Amino acid sequence: MSEQGMSVTMRVGAERRPFRIPGGWIGVLPFLIVLVFLFLIPVATLLKSAFGDGAFTLEHFVRAVEVPVYRSVLLTTLTISGTVALLAVVMSYPLAYLMATSRDTTRNILLVVVLLPFWTSSLVRTTAWIILLQSNGVLNQMLMGSGLTDAPIAFVYNLSGVLIGMTHVLMPFVVLPLYASFRALDVSTVRAAESLGAGPVTTFRRIILPLTAPGVVAGAMIVFMNAVGFYITPALMGGPGQTMIAQMIANNITRELNWGFAAALAIILLAVALGLFALFQRIFGLERLISGSGGKSAEPFGTDHRRSPGGWVSVALGLLVAAFLIAPILIVFPMSLGSSSFLTFPPESYSFQWYENFFTASKWMNALTRSLQVAGITVAVSLLIGTAAAVGLTRIDRRWRGLIEAVFILPMIVPVIILSIGLYYLLVPAGLVGTIWGLALGHIVLASPYVFITVRASLASFDRNLELAAQGLGASWLTMFRRVMLPCIMPGVVGGAIFAFITSFDDVVLALFLTNVRSRTLPKLMYEGVAHEIDPTIIAASGLIIIVTVLVLAANLLISRKKP
Repeated sequence: MSEQGMSVTMRVGAERRPFRIPGGWIGVLPFLIVLVFLFLIPVATLLKSAFGDGAFTLEHFVRAVEVPVYRSVLLTTLTISGTVALLAVVMSYPLAYLMATSRDTTRNILLVVVLLPFWTSSLVRTTAWIILLQSNGVLNQMLMGSGLTDAPIAFVYNLSGVLIGMTHVLMPFVVLPLYASFRALDVSTVRAAESLGAGPVTTFRRIILPLTAPGVVAGAMIVFMNAVGFYITPALMGGPGQTMIAQMIANNITRELNWGFAAALAIILLAVALGLFALFQRIFGLERLISGSGGKSAEPFGTDHRRSPGGWVSVALGLLVAAFLIAPILIVFPMSLGSSSFLTFPPESYSFQWYENFFTASKWMNALTRSLQVAGITVAVSLLIGTAAAVGLTRIDRRWRGLIEAVFILPMIVPVIILSIGLYYLLVPAGLVGTIWGLALGHIVLASPYVFITVRASLASFDRNLELAAQGLGASWLTMFRRVMLPCIMPGVVGGAIFAFITSFDDVVLALFLTNVRSRTLPKLMYEGVAHEIDPTIIAASGLIIIVTVLVLAANLLISRKKP
């Protein structure tokens, strides 16, 4: 064939060959598009206003530095976050040790004690703590009844209330990786130290602490990253002296209408959060978030490990920490059954009137219906794009994976208050604020990363040879996915769906900005009630949420036990 004929043939072939996007990118692109339009653009637009609407200026940042109250708020935020991280670490050690050295039945009970608060609405837990710690609450009644105090102690609406509430919410992030680190310890190392005369303190300081440090540091950094952007717990359990930067940002939007200064504070908060995330990624990598921590040792900690006197002290402390985690949840049910309009524990008489009020009052049922509708949309969309992204990421070039994973994780790192204000700024002109779809869009951004992480973890144990064998036998990729891959990763998909549902159903911050009086969700309605005066119906709603959480947790545990 002549050169001219060959060139014509090549040109015709090129014209007929359609443009094809590599398979991996087809799965990744929907999630990326969602993040670009519903996360990156709203956040960037908000942050841009910090530098002035017209001419470039740094006056908002100068004000944040020069005005003492704003410096104080930033210092308070960092101090509270650091203290909460430290308390979470100190309290997690005895509980993690108890979990690692207990028999299977006891260990499973303790895991439920840790996981139930972890999955339960943070608003429910905060409400329970307010009831426990208020001047006529359970703790003060116990102290005065035992004669230890003559007058109520102020445990709430001050620093102690904020530290207790935030530590309770965030401590599972330390307990779980620390427990994995304990299980990865080789007990023979501890026995060798004890045989050489090392006491409990020396063994802990020279053996246990260094070997469990990576898991502890990782958990503490996750706690700190979450704590710097906390809004609900400090707003409900703290006083003016515990105002954190997220509250100051919201105040400048809702009361002062100063978008530029709120954006400047948001940039400061975002810089702290992203700096910590970059440090976390550099030290540990995203794999710790995706696949967890821990490993296997020759002879892990177990029930055959002899407990020293110090070990028995740790057991006692571990039981106290377990009681700390579960107590707020356990008191909700008895108090929700009380017949009095004044919340007391234990109730003097019992009645279902507050549950009846919940199911008969239109405002509560409308809020519940709206929350379920938004959660349903959120689960459906986030499952689709999160699962597709996790599968697609395994099929693209490795050089892109780290960057894409970091982008997918960003909504979990950036404080929710920043996303809320950014989406409000974006959705108001579109007329979506106050609608179910507007709130659902925000929840999709929050929930999809959890689906991505859980499915990605399941894919890590999927045998690619099964995929190749199915396709080698003539199955299309979709058939292979439906018949082979999906059943294998189903526990991760179900776990992602549960996380997505809880993320949406539990949200308060986005709902505060993206809903109005007619479109309130159940958490927002509960938040408004707690912020003013606790209606016993709120406790009944909390009890129902806990029941749903227990059922969902039980279903997830049953599914996770099934081996693909």
